[in-house]
Amino acid sequence: MLHGYKLVAVCLTKVHEDTMRNFISSLSSALHPHKWRVLVYATPSDLFYATDSDKGAETVFDLITEVPIDAAIVFADRIMDPACRELICKRVKEKNVPLFLIDGQSPDCYSIQFDFETGFAKMIHHLIDCHNIKKFHMISGIKGNEFSDQRELVMKRVLEEASIPFDDTMISYGGFWSVPAIQATERLIERDAVPEAIVCSNDTMAIAVSTTLMKHGYRIPEDVIVTGFDGIDAIHFTAPKITSCVCCFETLGKETAQFILNVDHGVPCPKKLLVEPQLVLLESCGCVPLNSLDAVDYINMLGDCFNRYKNEEQKLNEVFARIQSCKSIEDIPETIDIRLVYDMCCLLKTECTDPTLNPLTVHSASTFGEQLYVLLDTDVNNEIEERTIPLSAISPRIDHLLHHGTPLIFVALHCVDIPLGYLCFHYFNTDIGNYQKIAQTASYLSMAISGFRHVQHQRYLTSVVEDLYQYDALTGLFNRNRFLRRYQQMVDEGAFEHITIVLCDLDGLKYINDTFSHHEGDNAISVVAEALRTVCRDGLSCRYGGDELVAVLPNADDPDYIRTRILDHLHTYNQWAKKPYEVSASIGVYTTTDSNFESMFAAADALMYQDKLGKKHRRK
Repeated sequence: MLHGYKLVAVCLTKVHEDTMRNFISSLSSALHPHKWRVLVYATPSDLFYATDSDKGAETVFDLITEVPIDAAIVFADRIMDPACRELICKRVKEKNVPLFLIDGQSPDCYSIQFDFETGFAKMIHHLIDCHNIKKFHMISGIKGNEFSDQRELVMKRVLEEASIPFDDTMISYGGFWSVPAIQATERLIERDAVPEAIVCSNDTMAIAVSTTLMKHGYRIPEDVIVTGFDGIDAIHFTAPKITSCVCCFETLGKETAQFILNVDHGVPCPKKLLVEPQLVLLESCGCVPLNSLDAVDYINMLGDCFNRYKNEEQKLNEVFARIQSCKSIEDIPETIDIRLVYDMCCLLKTECTDPTLNPLTVHSASTFGEQLYVLLDTDVNNEIEERTIPLSAISPRIDHLLHHGTPLIFVALHCVDIPLGYLCFHYFNTDIGNYQKIAQTASYLSMAISGFRHVQHQRYLTSVVEDLYQYDALTGLFNRNRFLRRYQQMVDEGAFEHITIVLCDLDGLKYINDTFSHHEGDNAISVVAEALRTVCRDGLSCRYGGDELVAVLPNADDPDYIRTRILDHLHTYNQWAKKPYEVSASIGVYTTTDSNFESMFAAADALMYQDKLGKKHRRK
């Protein structure tokens, strides 16, 4: 339970299909008055091939472990990757909540299935009882297939009950598809064995059979009746319209909701619920259609969906390009038109916001990490108060969304098999056009954010390389090449009137290296470099070579003042560090109006050499 609502998690694939939309809407509507809410975890594909990209998409099911659910529904026949399906069931069982399998069975789960046997039997009984059919032929699916075998047995049983003879010559196989069904029909015609009725195991084959018969001059239903099974939309747009038996997902949603409520209230329930398909009596059996889809309305709807898809695909392409050109992740929301992407939130793993991390590597121990970055929240026009939320919250304003009651649909964002985050859709208008754009939106945002991460990381690597190219690794000062280029740029820009050059040379480097190690020699160079950087912070500093350090200042500074400050810095270090050696430097400071670097460097070098020579005389 969350914020006072019980939650049912629904795990499925191809959420954009109309059947899934009907199921989700019906389930949610039936549960809503009882303070249950629906969380849908979905993938765009059925995961049949278990590709790396499929592995990335199925990370959305990991969210089950993050939410306090009270029941779960798994569409077992639609999640085609057995390993993924078993892992989902395992996680649900670990939560110790009821698990309802759609078209699947397990001893410790509730099973919900369409009663295909009863539906198929109703079809054959209708032909016998209402149309007095005595001579049948069945075009089954694939020999040895579970569904084919089941429907063949039903056919035999019903005909036997009606005392109608049956043998194996009355069965052909159409592979659940058009071409083999056409071939089976052609063989019937060649043998002059066309019966009074041909019963097909699905609608696709029934449409092919009907078309083939009419091509050969047979009238339907006057000469032969043809029936299908499944109730796909196409049966309403053939001539004649095909009688079938529809597995209604709206009914499935309502009955599943009632099943969940009964189990939750402790009502004694069977472990298996069978949902009976509904006969759709159309023209191919000779019945007058009572209900049928309007072809004009349907074609207009398809045209609208197709045109909308093309238009939005073009706009999403533009968004894709704009996102990848963003300078920072904070710029991304401004590139997305919420008239195009709406009723949704986009949440990213926080590592997606860090350009220093390799985008081809997973950096968190768990799938989505502990915190999420809220990239988009279209309901608040992206005026987001908290950019970071805990994963346990699952979505911004989750209490508001649960109160409203619309199903929440989660889809993973991923770069191949690397999880980036997820989208949470909460469409207030559940028309098919919205559901169809879920996979489209997820695909484009996955590619865009993945591309953005790669570009950002490339920029970071470029800056690292530039730093390596510009800076000395030991001291952090400019290297000679970058220093000279930057100096010339400042000269060209007229940054100097008077120029003061400071040249420092570490005293006794060979002694320190030979006596105390090169590590200590490097330390001494770094100390002098820090002294130079501190005193000449308004200028340019570099490691010119070895233990020779140079700075230029855009003013005429007092040489004694600069020298004294550098020496004071070194004196303070020596007193604090208490090294067995003293860090000291010879210093040359020279001021000029001549910007020629070679000449002023030579002058400073001469002054530095005088300082070093004076120290040698004093030691004598």
